Amino acid sequence: MEDKIAQAEAQAVAEVRSRSADIAVEAARVLLQQQMAEKGDALVERAISDVAARLN
Repeated sequence: MEDKIAQAEAQAVAEVRSRSADIAVEAARVLLQQQMAEKGDALVERAISDVAARLN
């Protein structure tokens, strides 16, 4: 009986961790999408400038 409880507890913890990771990834996606919508052009231009500077 204790083994089943420990197994259920371990499974619950694994599910919570998995769901937490999914939520964190989705939050990062939303934030990145917002940043790209607001500052996308500037970020691309800066990245191009950085690459150009490193090549020269």
